[in-house]
Amino acid sequence: MSETVAKLVKSAMFALILVAGPASALAEGEAADAEPQWPPPEGATSGAGVAGAPGPVGNLSAGAPKYDDGSAIDIKWTASAGEAEGASPKVTSYLVLRSNPKTGPVADLIGKDPMTLAPRADAFTMVKVVPATGAGSEYSLRDQPAKKTRFVYMVFPMAGAVYGRPALVGPASTDTAYWNGHHWLVALTVLIMGVLIAYFLGQAKKRGKEMYIRRIAGIDAMDEAIGRATEMGRPVLYVPGVEEIQDLQTIASILILGHVAETVAKYGAEIKVPCMIPLVMAISEEVVREGFVRAGHPDAHKPRNIMFISSEQFAFTAGTNGIIIRDKPATNIYLGRFFAESLMLAETGYINRSIQIAGTAEITQLPFFIAACDYTIIGEELFAVSAYLSREPRLLSSLKATDYFKALLILFIVFGTVWMTYFHSDPARQAAFMDLFFPGS
Repeated sequence: MSETVAKLVKSAMFALILVAGPASALAEGEAADAEPQWPPPEGATSGAGVAGAPGPVGNLSAGAPKYDDGSAIDIKWTASAGEAEGASPKVTSYLVLRSNPKTGPVADLIGKDPMTLAPRADAFTMVKVVPATGAGSEYSLRDQPAKKTRFVYMVFPMAGAVYGRPALVGPASTDTAYWNGHHWLVALTVLIMGVLIAYFLGQAKKRGKEMYIRRIAGIDAMDEAIGRATEMGRPVLYVPGVEEIQDLQTIASILILGHVAETVAKYGAEIKVPCMIPLVMAISEEVVREGFVRAGHPDAHKPRNIMFISSEQFAFTAGTNGIIIRDKPATNIYLGRFFAESLMLAETGYINRSIQIAGTAEITQLPFFIAACDYTIIGEELFAVSAYLSREPRLLSSLKATDYFKALLILFIVFGTVWMTYFHSDPARQAAFMDLFFPGS
């Protein structure tokens, strides 16, 4: 019994804090500029104790956002009448509170008049103070509570430090959506790519070498360039770029290296592969060995010709240039990722009068290769070479699928451009287009 009395006393004391306080404090403007606090400071003025104090907010709601990952609750409301022109006291902000699960079940708070509820001060924690923006405004606040449970929210309209009549909403809880409708375009993209790859994979298995792929002059010239090196009795130099093995351009270059090594072995020529990365050297050595084995000349392979020069960019460049000047290779092939060394290597090969074939996806280095080399494989052509050479069904299907998807993407861009241009004076239609394809943008 004594415990119940103690709880009632605590509740009564808190209620007095809210409803007590001289109305003259509001008249004198002592609290007009004070920052809202929670729990309320001693002597705080409540709307219940002041005639004409701010009324509650309107249309208060709380719930999980649509397509949420289970981490947030959106609280929405409309402006209090205390924001109207000439209202006194004037609402300057809104104090948003969240129930504290540690102090008891939210069922004790639901359906109660917040001004008669008089909960303990620690029954709610402050979420945020939202500045008022004017009469008729709509407010939205996203709360991300650490604990996943049900909450009750309370919103006080504040006239400075004067607590207006609060509004209560709940229970609300987070909710995890299994489908994010905002990303439907991503799902459609994956579906289209999957269908295209499956279709072209079937076509590649049926037709194989008959599938059309645009000719790439630099790749077609490789056999001729290697043949020239064989006739002249000079080696072929192959540089697989300067990046790590996990780089996509390096991987593409290593795949092409296998074909080049096999062709070199068939022609009875010699290949030299200077590397900047030790792991790239180890893999290149194995790829070249396999190329010689496929050609039926495993004994012709010379492991010493696949060499590590230096992991320093310009030391590697100097070492490779030294090989070009001393060994005078008849053919130089630069495929992979290159940076400032691209022009140094290509110029040295040009002075040596070598046939040079280069390829990279680095836009900034392409002009140097185009100026100094006989053939240049530009951008994405580098990634298509492995399918171009091998005619392997999986690679062919991926290549054809991406090409067709690019065509669809170009059509979509053209359609979007025409739509936005035609309806340039109709913001509603422009917004509808953006909301359909890019929700939340």
